[in-house]
Amino acid sequence: MEAGARACRRVLEVGARVFKRGRGHGVVALDNEDGTWNVEFDDDGAEGDFKPEDLVLADDLRWAPAGACVVPFPWTTPKAEGHTRFVCFSDTHGLHDLIPRQHKPAADVLLHAGDFTNTGEMEQVSSFADWVGAYPARDKVVIAGNHDITLHEDYYKSRGAARFHQRGAYDCSKVRQVLTGFTYLEDASVEICGYKIYGTPWQPDFCDWAFNLPRGKEIREKWEAIPGETDILLVHGPPAGHGDRCRHGRVGCQDLLEEVQRRTISVVVAGHLHEDHGTTTDEVTLFVNASTCTSEYNPTQRPIVFDLPPREQLRSATETAALRRIAGAGA
Repeated sequence: MEAGARACRRVLEVGARVFKRGRGHGVVALDNEDGTWNVEFDDDGAEGDFKPEDLVLADDLRWAPAGACVVPFPWTTPKAEGHTRFVCFSDTHGLHDLIPRQHKPAADVLLHAGDFTNTGEMEQVSSFADWVGAYPARDKVVIAGNHDITLHEDYYKSRGAARFHQRGAYDCSKVRQVLTGFTYLEDASVEICGYKIYGTPWQPDFCDWAFNLPRGKEIREKWEAIPGETDILLVHGPPAGHGDRCRHGRVGCQDLLEEVQRRTISVVVAGHLHEDHGTTTDEVTLFVNASTCTSEYNPTQRPIVFDLPPREQLRSATETAALRRIAGAGA
């Protein structure tokens, strides 16, 4: 926190994005010229006046209360003893072989948050499996996204094939057979390096693509199925307020955010919205938008790398942070 405060004293200015512990993210709106700065917060538009030492510049935010630590580029910072390093990709859209060599750091675990193809082509799925299999990480976990249409068989057979593959449909069962060399999750959990990871491909309705559900009851039922003991949530579409900005504004799922905040989840890794690549945090959780492709579909955005302490330590810190948030909400 002290490093962030020092950074604020150096470069705090109107328009800067900041984080206030206990309040969230916002934008500096005014220099009050009395040693305080006025901040307008993202969530509800409320504002407040704060000293520089009470604020952290968003770009300097490398921590989360539960102990997740974002590793800055070029990812040469050694991990602490007993910690596990994760590298996160998403939205590679069949362009994985064009990712710059310097954007492929070694890690203990690779996470991919979906849209690894353009429209679920067998050839791209097979090529992606080869790429993941060769990646310098011991364990790899992958989910689908809305573009991976051949993995959502009901959608594909009802309208996806006719819409995108008019010259010849793929056999969905054969596509799934090439999902090798990694753990593929679809509304399921796996334990990796002691951490419990839950993966789910769904997102609110978006232009009638795969794994879409209406906002409200239908999609909330998917989020309600997230186990309470989840440490890392791997989901294609982001929750509201975290990595969810696009040209239409903020479009993340409020139901997902509420279900995350009902649990003690340390990290949420998503993608889907290429424009809001990066990390945010609240009082408990580190949120990652790991979109690799830009809005112009160039696979040049850097992967997000983070370290986690051993699970027992992580769970304790996450639960403590969650209780602190609940106490703060009731104050």
